[in-house]
Amino acid sequence: MEVRARGRLWLLSLVGVVLLGALPRWRDGLRDAGLPMRAPAPGLLLVARPGAVDRNFDGTVVLLLEVGTQGAWGLVLNRPRAPEGPPLPAGVDRWGGPVRPERRFTLTRVGSGEGLAGLRWEEGEGTPRGSTVLRFTGSAAWGPGQLERELRGGGWWLTQGDAARAFLLPGAQWAEFAAPFL
Repeated sequence: MEVRARGRLWLLSLVGVVLLGALPRWRDGLRDAGLPMRAPAPGLLLVARPGAVDRNFDGTVVLLLEVGTQGAWGLVLNRPRAPEGPPLPAGVDRWGGPVRPERRFTLTRVGSGEGLAGLRWEEGEGTPRGSTVLRFTGSAAWGPGQLERELRGGGWWLTQGDAARAFLLPGAQWAEFAAPFL
């Protein structure tokens, strides 16, 4: 009798572990079931799903700046340095991504609108007077169809951002933007 009870307990424990592993996938599937996938567009934010993207992007928030038939690109908002890399060059606030690290970008807050309505970006290290700016080195880029495949594969959450939250401290951004999905 005691052996049977232990066997049942072991079986119930095994079923419980399997269900705990499957519940997040089921929850995500139910949440997304029947809903059209939001298309990536300039001004939207990509929020990396834990463990679902390349390690360069684990725990990142990327502001999409351009999306088209040739691919997409944007800036990682929440990395004060490259993963496992040296400190950023003088005058640079954030690591924008692994693509072309020699390129510099300036993101300027020009208003409080949503998406890009309150932001302006330019290549280079411009410093508009009286503006809030972030300077980046490098960018994040995807080839034709690559970002869409990563979105369909569940690597990213796609959400609306706003100018004010784009300038949050780097350590707070992922948690702020991922919270609605967790």
